[in-house]
Amino acid sequence: MQVVSRARAFKRSWVDMAEALCKVRDEGLFQRWGYESLHAYALEELNIKRATCDKLTVSYSAMEQHVPHVLEWDGVAQELPTIDAVDYFARALDPRPRRHGEPPPPPPDDEVVAELKTAIFDDLAGAPALRRRFNEVLHPKSDDEHRRELLGRVRSTADRLESLVGGTGLLAEARVEDVARCMEQLREDLDRLAGESP
Repeated sequence: MQVVSRARAFKRSWVDMAEALCKVRDEGLFQRWGYESLHAYALEELNIKRATCDKLTVSYSAMEQHVPHVLEWDGVAQELPTIDAVDYFARALDPRPRRHGEPPPPPPDDEVVAELKTAIFDDLAGAPALRRRFNEVLHPKSDDEHRRELLGRVRSTADRLESLVGGTGLLAEARVEDVARCMEQLREDLDRLAGESP
């Protein structure tokens, strides 16, 4: 029973920490201890940085609002999703502007939210799998962003190819120089394309 109890505590640790931080925030308890903000309290007393504090409280609040039954799960009989997966869920429901001054994107439609809930709370998908599956829907890129990303990938591949060819020691020096010359021309083309509007 002790091992089961410790397993439950271990599996629920991030949820329990998040719940405690939300209580400290909501009741203003940090002020009683002489701190001006939850972040200052968390850093000084708990050695929890601002980003982690925000991730915990935002994730817990999203679960409390959208899937409160999950907060009752013990982590053993009903496995809990990772904090990164729940953070992804929270930020999808309350999108922020990507750059300063940009308006936030619209929140996802109900069908996407339902799929996201299933992926996170039923299938226990991790954050990388969620990004692969939902980023294009939740954070669609403009044609210009797609173009810049593609040009960057081509440049990166050209750099790797040149490095590999030059580092093998298997090819004739003349061939290595040919490849280096071609890659330089390719980079010049990429720079020109990057400067042009689509």
